[in-house]
Amino acid sequence: MTDIVSEESGALPGGMHDRAGPGSGSGTGRRTLTIARSALLLAAALVVCLAVMLAVGLELMRGMDRVADGWRDYDLQAATKSDALSEVRGHLGLGGVIDHFREGAQPGTAGHAAGDHAALDRALALSRANLAIYRDIVTPGEDEARAIAAIAAFLDAIQVQMEDPAAAIPAEAFDACRRDAVKGLAALNSHLSAQRARLTAATLTDIEDLQRLMAVGGGIIAALVLALAGTAVWFTRSRIVGPLGRLVEDARRLARRDLDRPFQGWGRRRGPGFRRDELGLLGRSLEDSRTALRDLFAAIEEKTRRLGESERRYAMAAAATNDGLWDWDLESGDFYLSARLRQMLHLPADGGDPGLAALLAHIHPDDRHAVLAAIRQGEHGADGASFDVEFRVLPPNPEPEGPKPDGPTQEDATRWLHLHGIVAAGPAGRVARLAGSAADVSDRKSYEARLVHQATHDFLTGLPNRAYLIHWLRGSRAAEGIGRSDLALLFLDLDGFKVVNDSLGHAVGDRVLVATAERIAGLMEAGEFVVRLGGDEFVVAVPSGREAAIARAQGLETAFQRPLCVGGMELRVGLSIGLAVDDGTSDDPDGLLRDADIALYRAKEHGKGRTVLFDASLREAILIRSRLQRDLTPSLEAGDIFLVYQPIVSLPDGRLTGFEALVRWRHPDLGPVSPAQFIPIAEETGQILPLGRHVLERAVEQLGRWRRMAGGAALTVNVNLSARQMWDERYVDDMLAFLAGGRADGLKVEVTESMTVADHDQARAILERFHALGVALCMDDFGTGYSSLSHLGSLPFDIVKIDKSFVSALGSDPRQESLLRGIVELAHRIGLEVVAEGVETEEERAVLTRIGCDYAQGYLFARPLSVADAEALLLAAGRP
Repeated sequence: MTDIVSEESGALPGGMHDRAGPGSGSGTGRRTLTIARSALLLAAALVVCLAVMLAVGLELMRGMDRVADGWRDYDLQAATKSDALSEVRGHLGLGGVIDHFREGAQPGTAGHAAGDHAALDRALALSRANLAIYRDIVTPGEDEARAIAAIAAFLDAIQVQMEDPAAAIPAEAFDACRRDAVKGLAALNSHLSAQRARLTAATLTDIEDLQRLMAVGGGIIAALVLALAGTAVWFTRSRIVGPLGRLVEDARRLARRDLDRPFQGWGRRRGPGFRRDELGLLGRSLEDSRTALRDLFAAIEEKTRRLGESERRYAMAAAATNDGLWDWDLESGDFYLSARLRQMLHLPADGGDPGLAALLAHIHPDDRHAVLAAIRQGEHGADGASFDVEFRVLPPNPEPEGPKPDGPTQEDATRWLHLHGIVAAGPAGRVARLAGSAADVSDRKSYEARLVHQATHDFLTGLPNRAYLIHWLRGSRAAEGIGRSDLALLFLDLDGFKVVNDSLGHAVGDRVLVATAERIAGLMEAGEFVVRLGGDEFVVAVPSGREAAIARAQGLETAFQRPLCVGGMELRVGLSIGLAVDDGTSDDPDGLLRDADIALYRAKEHGKGRTVLFDASLREAILIRSRLQRDLTPSLEAGDIFLVYQPIVSLPDGRLTGFEALVRWRHPDLGPVSPAQFIPIAEETGQILPLGRHVLERAVEQLGRWRRMAGGAALTVNVNLSARQMWDERYVDDMLAFLAGGRADGLKVEVTESMTVADHDQARAILERFHALGVALCMDDFGTGYSSLSHLGSLPFDIVKIDKSFVSALGSDPRQESLLRGIVELAHRIGLEVVAEGVETEEERAVLTRIGCDYAQGYLFARPLSVADAEALLLAAGRP
């Protein structure tokens, strides 16, 4: 039998030791007497009994062998000794005969004596041989040795007497010797008798010992056998039969589902518990099964209770919910519809199974195909798959023919349902039934429609918005295909709306926008519509072609020549219009809107209040502008952007005093690009910051090189500072940190007058930081902006640069010289030097010299020069 209980710790398999209950086991390490171990102990006891029986039997055999060996030794010794003694007695008797013969012998009897003498010799030899045999059988004792010696002496005496009578002992001695031999012979006989008696007594003692051994061993064996039999009976009843009976009773309790009371064990300790043997393990397994079954039945009962509650809740929810339920058994054809679903489909409550055809008859014709497709999808779907479809349900009563009364229409009464279904497959894997629910989603659909309207219409004016326009444009492009169409877009922007908004407030501005939308919408004809993009921008879609679009633009311009009446006020706003007509060259529907926007941008540039028709040149200009913006930074890194230097000369003596650093761009594909093109782009995009830093570093580096060539002469270089650079605090900090290391010597920074107007105090603080480093400050383009005399006195400028427009007007306007003289004299009185820009003729130079202008620059002296040409000019002027 396999011992399934641990020999070391008594642990039960499967962790049942922990679930055995109180009193079910001993401490860790205690051995458990299992049935298998008990069987081994009984077998060991049987082995012990057999060993005892074997030992007793062996001992009996050894005792019997000892008795047999003793008798055999005695028999051999006794027989030998008896034979020897008999021979000796015979020969001793013969010696007596010889002795008598000697005593009675007479002369003349010699022949007879010789025969007796030979017989006596043989007898003596035999007697000695018998004595030797007696002596050699066992080591003789002291008495036996004396007897044997006496007998041997007598035999010697007889031998001597026979062989040499003269040497024979006296007769008395001979008789005495014979008597001693007879006594010795008698002693040997007595010893042999005593030995026989001792052997007999020893044999009797051994036999008695064997009898006692057999009695005791038999008793022990009988006791052991009886004990083993009793133990086997007790063990069978207490450890097998009794536990098996309890196990049968426990199994019957399991069958009866009597699971509340725990199974009682059959251990020796008080209280419940099981022995730690195989049947105990089986009992604990039954107890664990009882516990598990009890918990399982309890869980089943709990689930049954919850299922009942769930069914009741489901029944109540199904009765109270607005959703309908349906179930279609494809094998039997039964089609179940709940009462709520019948109500939603306008079916009679007690009309029986309607069937699919009757169901489709109540669905909007435009949605029947979608419903059928969804059902077919379910019929061919996998187990557990789901499908959904939304459709409209026809109202219960059709609209009467003739005029329609006011109020809700049939379309308003149409309800939307959302049908959800799930697929259930049968045992063969084929779809067996379809079931699901239906919900009334009319409110959601209405809400979605409102959301779509809100997403595609402007909240303020109610007009369609940009999303609507883009969707409409793409839909039109998809419907018409690729090619030229008659669609035109008018991109409108209100002129002067910002002033209204800023002066009268946003509320008035909103009313202006509403009034504008109403006026524009009132001018639309069939097929046309207006969209508000945002802010004060509107778009009018004209699908009738270019001429109709131009006419509509003119009509709009005329309409907005009249003021708008807003809140009792008459407000005037103008219109700038960009007009774009689809020419079929673009596949992008958004491109037409972009072209109209480009045309509007050009209209704004040209003075507002006008209509500009988009053409390819405008698109080209925009494309070039976009490319310049994209290529500006790479060109700066590649070295395509570089500096040229325009000389600045002293008018009194014509001496070269410095240069103005001007940036140029030689595009690898577009060729030279004017600063008037790329500088505004850099300003807008912020690329002016790295560009300005590049100009500053190159100019300062070149100035240092030239001043070293000139031996430290006071040569200067002017660098322009843009508004974007000036108002970027971090950029200014970096720029000043760069100049702080002695690089500011000979550097002049030019700032336009308009840059100082927005924040006068902040501008002065920034300029003073430059001035503190020794950087000379120039007010550039003086006279083209505010020409504020207060700025000249309050800001730390050192130089005033007169714009070239004043210089160019010297020959055409006699008063221009007086104006320039006043500017020069005013600048000199407040300690400023004057530089005239754009000097191109000797007459202009002469006038400027006459009125006291200090410096001049322009084509008269030199065009902007490359570094090499500037160095050549320096050499020619003798500066180095």
